[in-house]
Amino acid sequence: MIRKTTILFLIILLSGVSFAQPKTIRVEASNLPLNVVLLQLRNQYDFQFSYSEDQLSRYRITVFRTFAAKDETLEFLLKDLPFQVKKKDDVFIIIPDRKKQKEEQKKGQTRITGQIVESGSYEPLPFSQILINNHPMIADVTGSFNYTASADSSFHVRISHLGYYVYDTLIYASNHRQYKLVPSSIKLPDVTVQNNVVEKATIVGETIGKITLNNNISRFLPGQGDNSVFNHIRLMPGVQAAGEQSADLLIWGSYEGQSLITFDEFTFFGLKNYNDNISVVNPFMVKTIEIFKGGFESKYGNRVGGIVNITGKNGNLQKPVLSLNINPTTLNGMVELPLFKKSSLVLAYRQTYYNLYNSSDFNIFAPTRPKQNRQPKGMLSQNAKFDLNVYPDDYQFRDLNLKFSHQFDNGDQFYVSMYGGGDYFHLTADANLTRTINPKPGQINETPFAVNFLNKEENRQRGISALYNKTWSDRLTSKFIFSHSDFSKQLSDEIQFLNTNNQNIYKKDNTSIENSAIENSIRIENIFHLLNGHQLGFGGGFYNNEAGIDFKTTMVRDTVSIDTLNKFRNNRAFVYVDDRLPIGDRLILNTGARFNLSDSNGKLYFEPRISATFKLSEQLKLNTSWGRYHQFIFKVANVDRDQNYSYLWVTSNENTPAINATHWVGGINYLKNNLSINVEAYYKMTHDITQRVFEQRFEGNRRIDGYFPYSGNAKAYGIDLFAKKDFGKHSIWASYTLSKALESLAPLGKALPVYQLAPQHQLHELKVAGLFNIHQFYLSADYVYGSGMEILRKVFAAENSNVAYNRVDAAVTYKFTPKRFSGELGFSVLNVFDTQNLKYINFKNIQLTPELGDIRVYSDAVPFTPILFLKLVF
Repeated sequence: MIRKTTILFLIILLSGVSFAQPKTIRVEASNLPLNVVLLQLRNQYDFQFSYSEDQLSRYRITVFRTFAAKDETLEFLLKDLPFQVKKKDDVFIIIPDRKKQKEEQKKGQTRITGQIVESGSYEPLPFSQILINNHPMIADVTGSFNYTASADSSFHVRISHLGYYVYDTLIYASNHRQYKLVPSSIKLPDVTVQNNVVEKATIVGETIGKITLNNNISRFLPGQGDNSVFNHIRLMPGVQAAGEQSADLLIWGSYEGQSLITFDEFTFFGLKNYNDNISVVNPFMVKTIEIFKGGFESKYGNRVGGIVNITGKNGNLQKPVLSLNINPTTLNGMVELPLFKKSSLVLAYRQTYYNLYNSSDFNIFAPTRPKQNRQPKGMLSQNAKFDLNVYPDDYQFRDLNLKFSHQFDNGDQFYVSMYGGGDYFHLTADANLTRTINPKPGQINETPFAVNFLNKEENRQRGISALYNKTWSDRLTSKFIFSHSDFSKQLSDEIQFLNTNNQNIYKKDNTSIENSAIENSIRIENIFHLLNGHQLGFGGGFYNNEAGIDFKTTMVRDTVSIDTLNKFRNNRAFVYVDDRLPIGDRLILNTGARFNLSDSNGKLYFEPRISATFKLSEQLKLNTSWGRYHQFIFKVANVDRDQNYSYLWVTSNENTPAINATHWVGGINYLKNNLSINVEAYYKMTHDITQRVFEQRFEGNRRIDGYFPYSGNAKAYGIDLFAKKDFGKHSIWASYTLSKALESLAPLGKALPVYQLAPQHQLHELKVAGLFNIHQFYLSADYVYGSGMEILRKVFAAENSNVAYNRVDAAVTYKFTPKRFSGELGFSVLNVFDTQNLKYINFKNIQLTPELGDIRVYSDAVPFTPILFLKLVF
């Protein structure tokens, strides 16, 4: 009995102590909006509030503290803010403090902040265009923006994003909110749209050398869905389309490997992508596409050509979504899964489901015209040519994207994006021909020959990136980035030319190449917001690049054997600063610099940049830019004895200098009544270009066969003209480029010769495109003309062949929207008129003897190709 009484007494005593102790209030918030903090207090500690969400959401709170009472908690949270608290019963009423507000106004600063998202999915819309009281701004990668003004408390805000209805409104200071933009392609009856204005296909001339593409319309352009990204890019001014570069982009006369393609901050080194059937980037994953042709700011580096920056989707936060694209080439699928309310997972996979060019399989990419192996008739003169037109035996492709993203309560964003892809390409060619050897007068002695050609190529590309976007305050945001990318290529060529009468071998060359490239980086990018659109960008980081070339070649007839293994490495740290300063309402001045410190030679590379935009009127503005650029991982041209070019990745080191370039760019832009006209002129001077050229050299009586380094300079200059007209739901545009690319190369230690036309030179290129939306039908067509690349013009110079490029594509897409899913049924015709064009990257020239002539092995570019595809979204 005593024991039970003691236990009961202890329980009562402890309970009394517990009830006697006051209940503490713990507040933990890192840069959270005030209204969010109060919501947490209400849920955890039974607070009751009355306040305006719009007024409190502007102010962010950082606090980690314990309070003894509710009154004390609110007094601390609001002590430096223009609010006062009144208490009625148990309800805390928070109202503006007019006296404190007047004190803030005396300081002369008011602020507006927000985030731009897609209506329905809440997908952030990065790099959206914002106009606040006629001051232009661009949202960051999370769609967020911050504007501080020296006067006024109301703002006229106009927000636009390509492919979305324009958001135009009048708002007041102290508003921090999400601005929900409606996609123009969804069913309008289901949403409320304030106006019917849509940002259409492209923004050109926003800043010098920059193009922003609307990926929402890419799928309606001619193609098959899987190649929509690069089909759209190639229609832009300054991006070369003729020749159908499938593994790289040639921008403003740059060489292969001098332009950068990034996806979610990691580098794409390239895949084969034969005949432009499949874009190296899955179009399902693409959210925004930015093209910087040259003269770009200090935040961007590592290339002397252009930059294509692609941002991937984060995924739907509201509901699961399944997207499918079925076409004669691939099956493409993407799944979006919401996780934990503010997280999402995106998975996308593509694969070719048969060997595209194998005649035993159903395929639409086999030639529509018969092979035309041509040789001159009768007695052959010296340097006679034989054309061998071939197409691949096999091409296989597959890739996988995986992305996890999370949005924090305080507006921060985190994602991890991964990619893995590969392709395999195989081509064989066999032909019989006749040649006349040592003919005697009055006698024709035709000898039969056989040529055999084998080409195989396998590519692998992997990439991963992690990004954390941190908002420290209304003024300062930071972006922390880790990225890794690796690429490998295995290439083999076999060529044999023999006399079938006596089996005498005139040429037998075997070549195998293994090339790899790796990039690792850690970076931080910061933006500090000042007054009236004034922004200071600064950051830095570290890059590690590695490359390797394993090169083997044997030339049986000439008893030549070459076996080399080269490894390259470059590590460098960098810092940059960019200052964007609006001066009045007409002038925006951008100044900056980038510093790179390389460990291979201990050298500091200084890159000053400056650009300006001057508004002559509301419709007309001038843009100009100048800057220095360096590139530490690049491709060198490997030129064999038959003058065939292959491009291999290397890095700068103590023996190989970094490429450096200077850009001068100027332009004028006109925009009125949905008519946009943009003219840009450029001049680029590039130094320390290197090549490896096969030569036979002699030291006394000893012959040395090998690949010897060449170096020199290059320059490119030209002018781009672009015009676009939007009317109703339709858009048409045209671009013309007049350009010249020159180079001056010589063996190391030798004087440089005069400049001559570079292999990628093309004087003229014209592109015209149109997209028309009639009810649920989208009609589109495009035309590309190129005067011909210099590398092809040289090979075909003897017979004055036409190497110009002409291609017309057309498409019609029907969009249907049943209740449970939506879909698009499309029909495209590529190369409508079946024009025979040359694809320079698949070209092979085989030089024999002056008596036997040359053999040119090539495959046509895209032939007449009808394509039917179906896209479904559930």
